Amino acid sequence: MTMDAEFYSRVADRFGGYFSDAQSTDVFPDGRPDAAFDELVAALGTPQARLLDVGCADGRRLLQTSPAYGAVTGIDLSPSMLECAERYREEAGLRHVAFELCDAAATGLPDGSVDVVTSRRGPLVAGEFGRVLRPGGALVYMGIGEQDARELKETFGRGQDFGSWNGRPLADEVAGQLSEAGFTVTRSQAFRFEEFYHSADDLDTFLQQVPIIEDYDPAADKEVFERYAAAATFDGRIRLPRHWFIVQAQKPAAARPSDA
Repeated sequence: MTMDAEFYSRVADRFGGYFSDAQSTDVFPDGRPDAAFDELVAALGTPQARLLDVGCADGRRLLQTSPAYGAVTGIDLSPSMLECAERYREEAGLRHVAFELCDAAATGLPDGSVDVVTSRRGPLVAGEFGRVLRPGGALVYMGIGEQDARELKETFGRGQDFGSWNGRPLADEVAGQLSEAGFTVTRSQAFRFEEFYHSADDLDTFLQQVPIIEDYDPAADKEVFERYAAAATFDGRIRLPRHWFIVQAQKPAAARPSDA
């Protein structure tokens, strides 16, 4: 497995899926990004449409939007996450949903066999996504912005996309990749929000469950963790600023035969 797959498998084995039970109070001035993502994906569905979700993790969010589609496939590289996803699928009784261990860069799906591709903070493989999408099909991608948890990463001196805040906005990079692959970008929206963790233990638990600091170690990082927690505490809660984005794009429809 890749490093990412190993990380998510460790999380699934320890916590039973990809979710956090850390207690926090969240403030969403731009709206909830996951809710906005789900709304966009559901709006693209029809009873005849096929959805491919890339990097589905434990599948819980995918299962919420899957009723809008006739067939749904979630792929991931973590066997442990897929075991969780299959358990949730069985509990929901959604027989039109399937989960597969698969590389996003080589799905093995036929050309033009999918109506919608989604990736929620997962891989972006523009060429492969374009290949499997039918002409006129849609892609909805959610990414982590360059300003996400910046103060935390600066305190630790490392982290997911460390230092990217000094360069081109990551949403623009994603839009550029999709444009180069032949997509038409139809939407790009940033979401800034804040999470206020109720205690140091809650923030510690959260950092063990997400890849913001992928190699986070509560013991080895104790001193730097406490330094961040002390500096970011307001009214008894620890502030963590977040920055996500959504980019939506469309594969061009097939050209009409010339009348000539």
